[in-house]
Amino acid sequence: MHILTRGDIPQRLRLISGLILFIFALTHFLNTAVGLISLEQMDQIDRWRVVVIRSLPGTIILASALVIHMFFAFWKVATRTTYRLPWWELLQIVLGLLIPFLLFPHIVNTRIASSFFNVEDNYLYELARLWPANAIIQSTLLVIVWIHGCLGIHFWLRLHTPYRAMQPVLLFLAITIPLASLAGFMVSGRAVASLIENPEAFQRVRELTRWPNAEANELLGTYRVWVRLGFLGVLGFIASIFAIRYISWLSAPKVAISYAGGPTVTVPIGPTLLEISRLNKIPHASVCGGRARCSTCRVRIEEGGENLPPAVFPESVTLAAIEAPANVRLACQIRPSKPIVVTRLLRPVGTGPDAAGVPESDSSGTEKPLAVLYVNMREFNELTRTKLPYDVVFLLNQFFTAVGTAVRSQGGTVDKYIGDGLIAVFGQRQGVEAGCRQALRAIRAIDLALDHLNSVIGPELGRPVRIAAGLHAGHLILGRIGHGATVDLTVVGPAVKIALQLEGLAKQRDVQLVLSHDVARLAGWNPEDHLISSVEVDGLGEPLEVVDVPRGRDLAVTILAPVQGERTPRAAEPAEG
Repeated sequence: MHILTRGDIPQRLRLISGLILFIFALTHFLNTAVGLISLEQMDQIDRWRVVVIRSLPGTIILASALVIHMFFAFWKVATRTTYRLPWWELLQIVLGLLIPFLLFPHIVNTRIASSFFNVEDNYLYELARLWPANAIIQSTLLVIVWIHGCLGIHFWLRLHTPYRAMQPVLLFLAITIPLASLAGFMVSGRAVASLIENPEAFQRVRELTRWPNAEANELLGTYRVWVRLGFLGVLGFIASIFAIRYISWLSAPKVAISYAGGPTVTVPIGPTLLEISRLNKIPHASVCGGRARCSTCRVRIEEGGENLPPAVFPESVTLAAIEAPANVRLACQIRPSKPIVVTRLLRPVGTGPDAAGVPESDSSGTEKPLAVLYVNMREFNELTRTKLPYDVVFLLNQFFTAVGTAVRSQGGTVDKYIGDGLIAVFGQRQGVEAGCRQALRAIRAIDLALDHLNSVIGPELGRPVRIAAGLHAGHLILGRIGHGATVDLTVVGPAVKIALQLEGLAKQRDVQLVLSHDVARLAGWNPEDHLISSVEVDGLGEPLEVVDVPRGRDLAVTILAPVQGERTPRAAEPAEG
């Protein structure tokens, strides 16, 4: 099952109904934005919308979506065990509760007025009633609806890799659309307000829109009060359900939950393990907000797993997608009734409930094209055969300082250290093309940095420090990988293995660097023919074209200067190690 469609039936119904309501709001806001052009075009487009939304199928779909979305959202609010939540969930809940209070009176003024009092509730009618007396309330409603919807869509789609590539464009639209709608509302509202200042024109507007008479207006006002009081009653009912459940929960039998490398807490039986973590301010990753769409809250059950019921849909679907072993469960789905010992498998970036929503790149894993560089010290054994352990550590730290500083100076990141070598990645911020250019510049910087390093420690070693490096580009998975306290952010993927093999080829050919021809192409470099060859690489079904670079300092000048639109890397920071 696709990651975007995971979740139980209530979650999926809430999602589908929310998308329907968001599409309705989007078309309404875009229609209002047309007010920047003219009131006539604004009204003409709205007539086409009304044909759809006021038809019997449209009415049924829209009304059902509103009822379903509110029912399941309110039920979720009422049955929560804790409100120690990530900021975005709390904000979405608060905004969601404000929407009906502001929206229902607007529905009374439009749909109810149209259906029961034969009012022509077009834009002329709405703007005449709203501007300027209710302009602030209506603008507030627009902003709240938009933010609530955008939050829901963002935290749903952020688990989907293609969405991340589209985020800049979608963010621009998310800012532009409400601003344009508000501007259209203001321009058209002022135009209508100016029009109806003339008593004769106002009378004509009342005739055209079949403006409600005094009795109808009084009834509509009563309905507006009723819907708000009714909604406040619903909120009171929800609060009472939460209070009753909370009191019952406090009096429930207790169970001990032990976190490996962390505390042991005793809590009443009932909440999920994720809720238990949040109740006790224990850091626990959860990208999807406990909806079983991602696997970031997963834990390994060290003891007591036999007392948990087996995973069912949707937990089983998500665990199967990551091929999790039998003792790994989702903390958002299990409700411990007997003592258990668990290990959190993904590390949050902070502590407390605010850390519950960790960035997806840190936990759930992000797949993106990157350039990966493996740099290794040549002849390490010969250089250190007669050295004391202290001298070996000193040499490695000096080497890693020189190489790491060069990598960082060109916008790269040291991913990990492997013995006498390191792996660096490029292109996380500016894309793989810029990353390939940065990696080649880093090789040049490393080559020059070795001059200084050898001038300092070369005489003591009796021979210069030399390197061999492999460089390749491809799709890598970036995420927190490991076990228990050793979980760390790293990259994995075929491109890493290929870079390691190219480093071995560089040693065989006695050159500083062997890179794949794909890297050169992405960097915009056309190497000379005599530098290009084809080699067999494990993991590829066909030969790989590679390029030999004898010395980094001899790389083509064309790759050294940033291309248009490429940001200059920040000044070098102290290298790791």
